Amino acid sequence: MLKSLVHIILCLVANFLVIHSLRAQDFQFTPNCRNAYQSFMALRINDGKAALNKEIRDNKSNILPLVLINYEDFLSLTFNEDPEEYKKRKPLLDKRLKALEYGNKSSPYYLFSKGLLYVQWSIIRSKYGDYWDAAWDFRRGYILFKDNSKKFPNFPYNQIFLGTQEAIISTIPSGYKWLSNILGLKGNMKSGMGMLKNYLNGTDPNFREEAYLYYIYLKNYLENDIQGALNLIQSNRLDTRNNYLYLFMAANLALNNKNAKVTEELILKRNNDPGYMNFPMLDYELADAKMKRLDYSAIQLFEKYLKDYKGNFYVKDACLSIAYCYYLLGNLKMANVYKDKIKKIGKQDADADKQAHQFALKGKFPDKDLLKARLLNDGGNNNEALNILLAKNLDALQNEDEKLEYYYRLARVYDDLNKDDQALSYYQITIEKGLESTTYFAARSALQSGYIYEKKRNSQEALRCFNQVLEMEDHEFKNSLDQRAKSGINRILGK
Repeated sequence: MLKSLVHIILCLVANFLVIHSLRAQDFQFTPNCRNAYQSFMALRINDGKAALNKEIRDNKSNILPLVLINYEDFLSLTFNEDPEEYKKRKPLLDKRLKALEYGNKSSPYYLFSKGLLYVQWSIIRSKYGDYWDAAWDFRRGYILFKDNSKKFPNFPYNQIFLGTQEAIISTIPSGYKWLSNILGLKGNMKSGMGMLKNYLNGTDPNFREEAYLYYIYLKNYLENDIQGALNLIQSNRLDTRNNYLYLFMAANLALNNKNAKVTEELILKRNNDPGYMNFPMLDYELADAKMKRLDYSAIQLFEKYLKDYKGNFYVKDACLSIAYCYYLLGNLKMANVYKDKIKKIGKQDADADKQAHQFALKGKFPDKDLLKARLLNDGGNNNEALNILLAKNLDALQNEDEKLEYYYRLARVYDDLNKDDQALSYYQITIEKGLESTTYFAARSALQSGYIYEKKRNSQEALRCFNQVLEMEDHEFKNSLDQRAKSGINRILGK
């Protein structure tokens, strides 16, 4: 795979050097380039490379294939996270940037292309722990998109990537604010989302797949418009069967918004043609969906994920999930085997992996009824979860953290059943009892209370709750919860 990539790069550079004309190379979004881009975005990587090879053979004056081939690195290194491949491919960024100097500098694609490469590699670097270089690449991309927008204000693609960056920067957690200040990054969520929406309201076909992906994810996570995000997938008839990125997005949103059944249906209906990139994360998502319906065949899918995935993301969490499944099946021996395995593999970059690692170091397996209620609620089976909780004897719980979780789980179930008064009551109990706890229950209760008040258009109470989240210290998931709270504040204040 690497040899073919290097071959493409060398062919491109050689083509530039032997051109007899003195004019700069053009940026042309030809049908071949369009086919390549769509193939990459569907995760049909070999089809994308074939289309670019055809363009290189047929149109030696076009430099755009040099930019589009970077999508192969971006997608495969981000989703399949292979440290050895990362080491091999890192030099390709500088090669491509140098080759881009042969491009037409008066074209709106020139600065845009550089910005795109930097932003994609900032995401790649962050996946492999090169956070400082990732931050500077993100800044370089941001500045290039800003400069290109000033120079070519009507170039539509600026809106996609600058808008996404603006929205994300506006919600940087306070724990990383020092970094955004050093880098000189300032964002506005409303403005950024507006850029993306404006582009999607137009008719330009290029880069549209990415615009949908970014806008829908941000609409869900930053605007907290869950139904609006799901409606966009349906109303625009995004092909979740044949486009694996759309599939992953839809399945992930359904699972994170407590609809495990939909996640399972989406993944099982996917096109299983062998032309798609290997994508172990779909096995993880399917396993997670099954577990949250108490279907313990999830064990085999989590094990497949651990076997096929070469990276570290959610590896500890997958082991914890297997341990939980065995524990609920009554097989304590295998449950402890996977609990011990958590400490030996993976890293703690993701919040879920951090939590899994802490459990492996000092945690005991939770009360079975609490665990079942959590999984069922997370999967959207709220009535079943409520029945388990209401039948539970609170005095049977082992410690104060489990009692705290009991109140929190009741609140979440009532929240998901749209019983706002009961939910707010139990959220408040959780906050009062959990202020000194290092668990996330109190902070998440404040966040969820803010969402309820925001839904009721009680802005004053919503702001109080969101600020309460920011004020809580020393608890699990601090940065991610702060980011959500800050997004809520920005929504209410119109920033």
